[in-house]
Amino acid sequence: MARRSRDDRVASGVTPDHLLALAFVAGAVGTFGLYLDTAWHRTLGRDTFWSLPHLLMYGSGVVVYASTLAGIVIVTRLGPGDFGGPVLARLGLRLPLGFTIAFAGTLVMMSAIPVDAWFHWMFGTDVLVWSWPHMQLLLGAGLADGGVLVAVAAQLGREWFGRPRVWPVAMTLVIADLLQRVHYGLAHYTQVPETRTADFYPMLVALSVPALLVIAARAVGPWAPVAAAGLFFGVQVGVDLALYLIDFARYTLTPVFALPALLVSALYAIAGRARDRAAIAIGAGLLFSVAFVAIECLWMAKFIAHPWAAAVVTATLPVTVGVGALSGWVGWVLGGFVRAVAHGDSPAVGFGDQRRARVAALLAGALILAGSLATYRPQRFGPPMTTAEMQLAPVESFLAREAIFWEALILDEWPPVGRIQAYSEGIIEPFPLPIGPAWCAETPAKLEAELPGVGFGLAINGERVDLARYRIVRLPSRDGRHCAWLDVAAAFVRASRNRFVYEVEHGAGRSVVEMTVVFKDP
Repeated sequence: MARRSRDDRVASGVTPDHLLALAFVAGAVGTFGLYLDTAWHRTLGRDTFWSLPHLLMYGSGVVVYASTLAGIVIVTRLGPGDFGGPVLARLGLRLPLGFTIAFAGTLVMMSAIPVDAWFHWMFGTDVLVWSWPHMQLLLGAGLADGGVLVAVAAQLGREWFGRPRVWPVAMTLVIADLLQRVHYGLAHYTQVPETRTADFYPMLVALSVPALLVIAARAVGPWAPVAAAGLFFGVQVGVDLALYLIDFARYTLTPVFALPALLVSALYAIAGRARDRAAIAIGAGLLFSVAFVAIECLWMAKFIAHPWAAAVVTATLPVTVGVGALSGWVGWVLGGFVRAVAHGDSPAVGFGDQRRARVAALLAGALILAGSLATYRPQRFGPPMTTAEMQLAPVESFLAREAIFWEALILDEWPPVGRIQAYSEGIIEPFPLPIGPAWCAETPAKLEAELPGVGFGLAINGERVDLARYRIVRLPSRDGRHCAWLDVAAAFVRASRNRFVYEVEHGAGRSVVEMTVVFKDP
């Protein structure tokens, strides 16, 4: 009993404020790890489960797991105490709602660890954000953020969160982190803006961002949407600076959410007492979607020099706007529940009665599920490409990490192993794609000494490529090696699965790389 008493005394000294502060710090570390992961892939290529970004991401997940589990243990053993909000009773446990949702999210995240390890073992480097382990991690992180949002809402007026500015700032920070999850999930659209499509990209944004901004407006206040979007843009600037300082590939830095969010905040501020109506939330979703498409049209035309086709924008705008309106309504429902938790009200208060609240919750859940299913766009591949179709031509300059053969150079078994199986998968970008082979040495002098004895061969889908007309381009690599590349590039690729066979004759013998090369539509 003495042992139990000491444990209880320790537990009683831990407050929700301590646990949530720990979750916030972990969330900040995990956010940087998430962005660093993609930059790591695009800069270094080489990747294992134990890479620094993975340690930051999964380490932060473990910390949030521990803090939310501690909240459940404390409430179960000592009662709600300083923990606000609903407490569920199941299987002898007392489960504070927000901490329990966040705990479930961390379980989804942590279960992605073995999936990610297996994925790397099976396929090697996963350079696409839209891969199974990445999406599982993102889902768990979003669920954990949602739980933290409910937990913070429940602390309104308690301890640290009783101070005038602490609670709204904390709530806004969580919304900003949820915006970051959406931004990361947009993958190549945020990394290579030239790949942004006029149909799928705006639909993905309209599916999620209006809901988050309306939750902020309904639960925190009318200016919370633009505050959250502004905070997120500040995070983007900080991450961009950090990546610049370490010379890593960077994201496109644009206030993609902040400007439309300003219009949402203005609408809620003007609405006054009517701001709690569902019609305002739907209007906010409509307004956001129209503004977002208009701003992106201008941005793609004036700054990216890849204007969207007017016919495509016109044809897809109704879908984007409709999705945005429904997203706003879902935000109105979820924001109503979050506000009820914050003020200790029954959920029925914001919906009229219990039956309407249940119907709204079920309908919102159905829309979230339908929206998730709508994001699934199975890739349709055409036949393997011919060299004529690829329009092969010399390329004046390129980044080594963008070359197909880079996938072979980063393998530990290259070049000693005589025959290597490799895999390359990427999103189609509107730039020439380097496909030539390369030879590397530790120093420039050694490279020059070895080059006369090196010969290259390449066959694409069984068709030999005449490499005689291409010249050698010397490029240093980040790992210190100096490499000589053939400057052959494909001016055009389409969605297809292809087989590239590289042959490199060198002083130690002959190395062959048989590579499956997959091109995917953006």
